Amino acid sequence: MTKRTHIAVGIAITLPLLNLIPTYAFIGILGSTIADWDLLLGIKHRTITHSLLALILVTIATMLLNLNIGIVIGVNYFIHLILDSFTKTGTPFLYPFNKKYYGLKLIKTGGVEDLSICLLAIIIIFI
Repeated sequence: MTKRTHIAVGIAITLPLLNLIPTYAFIGILGSTIADWDLLLGIKHRTITHSLLALILVTIATMLLNLNIGIVIGVNYFIHLILDSFTKTGTPFLYPFNKKYYGLKLIKTGGVEDLSICLLAIIIIFI
């Protein structure tokens, strides 16, 4: 999925999650893009940062600082992994223990379906 789709879905999920203030919406954006920080860190894309191990470690670490923020980060990170599992590449949920990419692998990143999910999320935000 494209960054804009992850961000739109992150906001759509976060806003109603706990009837939150706008600060948490920004945190939802962070959570929805954390998995792609591998690109900033120079790590191979869709490896460790797209695993359940990374999701669990980041969520627990964040929850130790603030429970509500940890929940928002964890939910949005998880949604990112699920969205990516629908793309042609899939998601290595069990990395580094198993390097297989899982998912339905139906959607081309940046394709019509990706854009449709993004637009649906934007509509949900404004409803």
